[in-house]
Amino acid sequence: MRRCGGRHSWLQIRVGSELDRAFNQIPTGGWVLPEPDVRLAPHRIVRPDLAGWRKEHMPELSEDWPIDLRPDWVCEVVSPTNAHYDRGLKSQVYLQAGVPWYWLADPQERTLEVFENHGKHWLYHGSFTDGDVRGLPPFDSAVLTMSELFGPLPKGWPGTV
Repeated sequence: MRRCGGRHSWLQIRVGSELDRAFNQIPTGGWVLPEPDVRLAPHRIVRPDLAGWRKEHMPELSEDWPIDLRPDWVCEVVSPTNAHYDRGLKSQVYLQAGVPWYWLADPQERTLEVFENHGKHWLYHGSFTDGDVRGLPPFDSAVLTMSELFGPLPKGWPGTV
């Protein structure tokens, strides 16, 4: 199995830690887990890069494998080898399972896309990048600074020396 590069892994940790903090700023709190195995249907186990559950749905951190409770939020960190899967089949699996929120974080493009489940389709809330400072659903109360989330610009990026 091909492992992800450094920028992918670093972004996964950054998003996870920021959103773990954000989840715990909402009244009910929640859990954010990296790469949990989640059963969404009897024969459908997925491993999102990050998944979150509100404590009202998962009062205690699950020790089960796989976790049999649908996440309230999922984030995939896109890489060149999996973008088609994250944007295609995997997004449809999450949609059909009723995952309320789906984020796609792209370390190469430095974008974070937010989608809300509307039954038969994803409602697109926007694409956020460097310069954007705001709360994003379902973490509206937690301000995220995209430039900090994505980290320093790589050498050769437009505007760098």
